[in-house]
This record gives sequence, structure tokens and C-alpha cells, in this order.
Amino acid sequence: MNNHFQFRKFTIKQENSVFKVGTDSVLLGCLANIDKATRLLDIGTGTGLLSLISAQRNPSIAITAIDSEEEAASLAKKNCSESSFSKNIRVIHEDLNNYFSDFLFDYIICNPPFFKASKQLHQKHPVARQQIKFSYDLLFAKAKEIIDKDGKLGLIFPTESEKEVLSKAEKNNFYPERLVYISGIRNGKIKRIFIEFSLNKKEILTDSIYIEESPREWSSQYKKLTADFYL
Repeated sequence: MNNHFQFRKFTIKQENSVFKVGTDSVLLGCLANIDKATRLLDIGTGTGLLSLISAQRNPSIAITAIDSEEEAASLAKKNCSESSFSKNIRVIHEDLNNYFSDFLFDYIICNPPFFKASKQLHQKHPVARQQIKFSYDLLFAKAKEIIDKDGKLGLIFPTESEKEVLSKAEKNNFYPERLVYISGIRNGKIKRIFIEFSLNKKEILTDSIYIEESPREWSSQYKKLTADFYL
């Protein structure tokens, strides 16, 4: 097992007990429109990857990263503290349900667990993979409490969850303003969706991206999007 993942400007140390670096988080971190954000909340930070990508993209941003799992929060704290962006990021071990902030965020970012909770839990990283401590109802309700009136919420999730996510969002007065449909390979099936929500109804901007041109060959789109991060 490779116990670290080297990016251009930071290193992600990895442990078996914490969900490892994946393409979904890299995409989410690179697609999020955080250029004008001043305060960002990273929900379910895991290794701290999203916080570090965000700090690199916007060096003036103040980031709060939370995770319900002690091992993940500890690892994220280590990764962030050993980076050149340590002053930008505060990591907290806390459940989303119990989290309270005395200030509002203008961006909230989350790579949520993709699978519904079931009796047969994933052997590795059940909380990161399954909605045991997470639900979209909880996410949008909590986000509504702590997001600025002009703030944005950025998520990535499987295409199968699109109707559910949009329904839960609308119940809490979050509306999509940007959608990016993501395919694993050129002309392939759409696997993921990135959606950026706000509390204001706007014209929805749509786009698409595919990750690979052919098996094991990154597409020019993906290479351009992630150029500042991958070696």
C-alpha cells in the first residue's frame, strides 16, 4: 500500500483506516467555484485533500474541515499542519449533526458517502462509503443554518442519486446553478455529477467532462483541470 500521495505543492499521507485519495475528490476540489470565497467548510474531510486543494487554489481562504471519525480528523490535521497551507486550515473532529459555527460560510464543499446504509456494511471505511452518519436531509438542513445568503454548496455524487439530491436540496431552498456531468472515458456513460447550489434561483449552467481519452490515458480536459495539482 502506498502510504502517501504526492501532489505538486502538498503531500497526502494515507492510512488503512481512512478513505484514500480518489478522483472524485480531486474533481470536486478543482471544479468548485471558490475564487471569491473567504470562508469554506469542508464536510467529511477524510485525509484533508479537499481542504488542501482549496487552500492552494485560493491562498486567502479560511478553511474549517470537519470529520466524524477520529482517525480521519487526526490524519487530516497532520496532512494540513505539515503543508505550506497550515495557517489556512483548521481541522475539527465533529459530527455534522452536532457542528455549530458562530460565523457563516460562503462555500461549503462535501464529497458525501455514496451508498445507503445497510445491514451489510463495507468492511473498509463504512462511514466514508455508506450514509451511516450522513444524509442529504441533514446536509442541506445544516448547510442552510451556516451558509451566507450568497454562499454556494458544491457536491459530487453518482448519477443515480441526482433526483434525490435535487429533491432534498429544493426542500431546503437550495437551487442548482451549475451542473457538470462526468464520464469515466470519452463517449462513456455518465458516472458522476458535480452540482453547485445556492439559495438563489438562477439560470443553470451545464457542462460535461470525461476523465480518460482511452484506458489509462488522461483526457486533455482532465489534464487541464488538474494541471496545478498532479505531478
